[in-house]
Amino acid sequence: MRGRDWLIGLVALGAASAATASEGELEYREHTMEAIGGHMQAAVDILRQKVPHASHMTIHADALAALSGIVGTLFPEGSEGGDALPAIWEEPEDFAGRVEAMREAATAFSAAARSNDDAALGQAFQALGQSCKGCHDNYRAD
Repeated sequence: MRGRDWLIGLVALGAASAATASEGELEYREHTMEAIGGHMQAAVDILRQKVPHASHMTIHADALAALSGIVGTLFPEGSEGGDALPAIWEEPEDFAGRVEAMREAATAFSAAARSNDDAALGQAFQALGQSCKGCHDNYRAD
């Protein structure tokens, strides 16, 4: 390409990259939220003794605590779509508060997973589930 054709090609590439970045952001968010859901379901299976992997609980709890720390970064402007409702961007303070509540609950669940206290573990998991539900009820499409 020469001259103006090169510039037009560069502009077209930039526009394609912007579209890809937005699509990439949406896909990344979906993969990360699916990972959270997978760890939650694995924890449920352990808590309900559907599987004999109680020793894995800390792995799932730690993963949930780590992933909860990045949830707030998964919804930048321009990444609207998927299961995310527009209210996320319309009510950013409420959304951020709910994300922080999830992070705190996931951190507490991680600590409870090390406590050898089944009652504390169950309560911490229930609190984590409620924090997830609190966000999904208001900010996720069914």
